[in-house]
Amino acid sequence: MIHFKLLNEKEHLHATHKGTGAWFNTKTLSVDIGQNPVLILRAPDGSLGAAISSNDTANGYKQAMIDHMESALAKFLREGFPAESLESAMLGGADNSGWKWDRMLEIALKAALNPKKYDEGGLYYRTIHFEPKAGLATVSRKKANPHDCNPASAQLSLESGTKGFSEGNAGGVVANATRFFRQESTFTALREVVIPAHLAETPDEPFLFWSAACSGGAEAYSYAMYIHRTLTRAKATCPFKVFATDINQKLIESAKIGEYRASKSDIKDFKAYFQRYGAIDGDTVRFGKEIQRYISFSAFDLKQRPRKKGFRMVVCANVFQYYDDGARTHFLENFISAVRRPGYIFVGPMRDPIIHALGLKKLTKYKMFLAE
Repeated sequence: MIHFKLLNEKEHLHATHKGTGAWFNTKTLSVDIGQNPVLILRAPDGSLGAAISSNDTANGYKQAMIDHMESALAKFLREGFPAESLESAMLGGADNSGWKWDRMLEIALKAALNPKKYDEGGLYYRTIHFEPKAGLATVSRKKANPHDCNPASAQLSLESGTKGFSEGNAGGVVANATRFFRQESTFTALREVVIPAHLAETPDEPFLFWSAACSGGAEAYSYAMYIHRTLTRAKATCPFKVFATDINQKLIESAKIGEYRASKSDIKDFKAYFQRYGAIDGDTVRFGKEIQRYISFSAFDLKQRPRKKGFRMVVCANVFQYYDDGARTHFLENFISAVRRPGYIFVGPMRDPIIHALGLKKLTKYKMFLAE
């Protein structure tokens, strides 16, 4: 049985894990969950415990939690503990991220778990220590600003963020998030608006796509596969290229290899793509030269003015939510300078006054902007 203990405001716990993941231990799990909820799992004999949490935003949270859940349940099953035998509990989650609590509970129930619920709501940062053997979840918390979970209130400047992102982490913010077919609205936009516009305006000219801050490259491969399929179905003759950049050179070198560990849900949902453009070996996807020839990976700092021009579409699913308005404006100006007209840009949170000042039009259905 999992028990809950809340420390007083003067007592603080040290955490060895933070951010997004599924963590395991046979002794003590120490996790800084911030204002996010966490799901903890325990083998019935206390021989293994797990903590699952995600700081993803609305666009990626559910899939991230499903992936982490599958990973955790698979590990317990290998140890001889099926999902229905596990003890579970949910705790944490501030008022301004309460929607994550609902998503997590929905995912847990679908996985045959029936978690107990502790310490929900309020405006707190939380750190937990979970001891599987004793079944004890000890929590320390401190009051938080109500805007701390709002991406539009992020305050990293250009100068404060660059070094951190080049090392894969900016000011404690895990920035190297990536996932296959991550932002559904951008793929819908490609099919319904962007590619049709290109074929109508310039059917014989190259279709250029920029995957900015591409992290490990899963998104770049996703766009390359999707664009190739869409152009093929449209019987288009124009060539295309996906330019994928990231400030982290190590991530770029890894992306060039084209080998990824995929979740069960990804393999199930995107099997046709993986088999058409690569090969599946267990939970590993390997992409071949056929699709790699359409992608160019390179290291690039987004604060620099891009030399490459003529992009029909730019997608930057990372980075913007961590920076202040000055940096966001700078990045967006760089993207605007790189797109041809009509040009399509997806960047995440931006304030309306900035959008209007830069002369962009909001395409609400696709959560992106149009440069006319």
